[in-house]
Amino acid sequence: MLKALFFRGLFCDSNMAKGHLVVKQFLLLGALSILVSPASFGSVSDFGTTGLIKMPNARMEGDGVLRATIAVDEVANLYNVTFQALPKVQATFRYSIFNPTDLQGSRDDLRDRSYEIKSQFLSEANWHPSVALGVRDLLGTGAWEGEYIVASKAIGRFDITLGLGWGRLGSRSAFSNPLGVISDKFDDRPLGTETGGDFGGESRGDSFFRGDAAVFGGLSYTFARAPVTFVAEYESDQYDREVAFGSLRRPSAWNLGLSWEPWRGINLRASWLRGDTLGLTFSSQVETKSMAARRQVKRAPPEGLNAKTGLPEGYDPRSWYDRMLFASEQSGLLLKEGRLQASERKASMVIENREYNLTADAVGQVASLSERFMPPEVTSVDILIEEEGLSGPTVNYSLQRSGGASDQRYGGAVANALTILAPRDLPQPTNTTDYGYPSLALGVDLAAKVQLMDPDDPARKQVYAKLTGRLQLSNHTNLWMRYEQNLYNDFTTKRGSDSRLPNVRTQVARYLVDGESGIEQLYAEHKRSLSPSIHTRTYAGILEAMYGGVGGEVLYSPYKQRWALGLNVNAVKQREFERNFKFRDYETVTAHVSAYYASPFYNVDLAIHVGRYLAEDRGYTFEARRTFDSGFSLGGFFTRTNVSAEDFGEGSFDKGLFFRVPLDGILPGNTRAAYSTTLRSLERDGGRRLENFGGSLWFDRRALRYDALDRNRKRMLPR
Repeated sequence: MLKALFFRGLFCDSNMAKGHLVVKQFLLLGALSILVSPASFGSVSDFGTTGLIKMPNARMEGDGVLRATIAVDEVANLYNVTFQALPKVQATFRYSIFNPTDLQGSRDDLRDRSYEIKSQFLSEANWHPSVALGVRDLLGTGAWEGEYIVASKAIGRFDITLGLGWGRLGSRSAFSNPLGVISDKFDDRPLGTETGGDFGGESRGDSFFRGDAAVFGGLSYTFARAPVTFVAEYESDQYDREVAFGSLRRPSAWNLGLSWEPWRGINLRASWLRGDTLGLTFSSQVETKSMAARRQVKRAPPEGLNAKTGLPEGYDPRSWYDRMLFASEQSGLLLKEGRLQASERKASMVIENREYNLTADAVGQVASLSERFMPPEVTSVDILIEEEGLSGPTVNYSLQRSGGASDQRYGGAVANALTILAPRDLPQPTNTTDYGYPSLALGVDLAAKVQLMDPDDPARKQVYAKLTGRLQLSNHTNLWMRYEQNLYNDFTTKRGSDSRLPNVRTQVARYLVDGESGIEQLYAEHKRSLSPSIHTRTYAGILEAMYGGVGGEVLYSPYKQRWALGLNVNAVKQREFERNFKFRDYETVTAHVSAYYASPFYNVDLAIHVGRYLAEDRGYTFEARRTFDSGFSLGGFFTRTNVSAEDFGEGSFDKGLFFRVPLDGILPGNTRAAYSTTLRSLERDGGRRLENFGGSLWFDRRALRYDALDRNRKRMLPR
């Protein structure tokens, strides 16, 4: 048994449970787009979607483009996150702060959260325009409620748009709904949709495309010698709501703007709005599908290497395993076990990837090293992939060599040199590595929490020092620790909770104030694959800021199948607000049965979880995530339980968006570090689960799935 001397396990927040309620830095999306493969710009509306200024057009962005937009004007400041979820579908989450301009003794203090979706159903061709339809304020209070169908046609450097709007977009010079010829139900629009009812958050589907309609349109012109675009539009929203509040006098229908793209992926626009006011818009976007270049970063050699062999003391230069072990460590990989029998002409190795964002890159590095260090009689290698104690597929690589036994060189791999096989254990290894467990890794850095969209304050924040630790007890067992020391904090608890349910989440601000410094996590975790298809995770301790307890998850995921089933159970108790070792009286058991499906289209994973939640309500959560091989993952979810909209409170039911942004390509070298956050419009108690404990194994193992590896065969070949 050989002891590895130089590899130390590294970890990041992706291995620790993330902050549970806090919507982290919205503006990070803008900063990342400067660093990560920025996307070229189409036209951007103030509402985040492709469009003119206030009005939409029929254009789409490139598939997978993620955009952050901030628009400031007299009526409202708009903060948008827009994702090109599919090539023809664009989705937007929006937070609006209506400006309380006092013209007639009234004030408009609404802070609104809403969603918009737009779909293009006809692409532009030589003889016809592109055509799209959309719904603004699909879920929300209805403050921006409206629907539209719009067409756009490019003529030289001009892009011309003409559309028909309903709701707010059908309020200026309105006429009878042309859809009334289909059914008289389209003639009248239900009253009260502008307020969203008593609680908001429900779909207003009974008002879609109903009531009077109006025409809008405009054009843009892109200059040939400068990254500047002129935009003019006729707006069909006459701002009845804002006029009634006294925020506006009757506005003009015309808006003019000048957009400038100083860098690829960054757009600035100044607009003259409604004939009497200036508006400013900033947009930044990133191509989430773009993959970082494959890098072979080699660590600086440690001191004390043997001058003749280039190996540390204790390593045998005649051993293929010792040479592979040292080279793997230098490449950021763990070689755990190996087996070689001359009669088989095959070597097998268990490899754990802790640094490569794309598992295929880790496999490619092992294949490259195998070409150099395998004995002459070996013609193929089996690479058994393991990540965080869970087994993945086995990749068989046929060595591609030229020359005789005394002069073997890499001859250049071909596509069929790789075969992806089912997961398996390595029987009777001839070599094993002693990594000296237990081993401890520590990290200290600065971090921030930002809570957006609070009714009392649009942005609260905390800056803190974060001490993280990982004590690895074995290949499968770890003790995780995270302590946070406050440096600056402006969170308050003045609003309190009005929930009719147990306060399982709505008192989270108390943890950010009374427990501004404290233990975030301290728990033991065991991960193990019981068979090629059955994977497990168990844990116990302080699991997150609000809860401690015990729990476990089992996932049945047959090899090469696109479906899986899961079960997770947690027995938890609520922590005291100071985030110490004390607990409150509230305790409960949550349990969910889950079904997963990996769509063959656009890398979309679907999941439904049915069971009992923290507030002891029962129901289901549906989620859809689109994950690119680059590591970017974006998706949405909603939860429906037996809690009524009245008992749930504002928002009616739990819903939100999920983001995962890989830092590979931003940070030096190879890294699996990522920034992950969940964006909710409101913190309520209904339909809430533990964060990152239960229902996560399927998504955590996604990089090991057959289809994810099969798509990246070329990156698994040696260079």
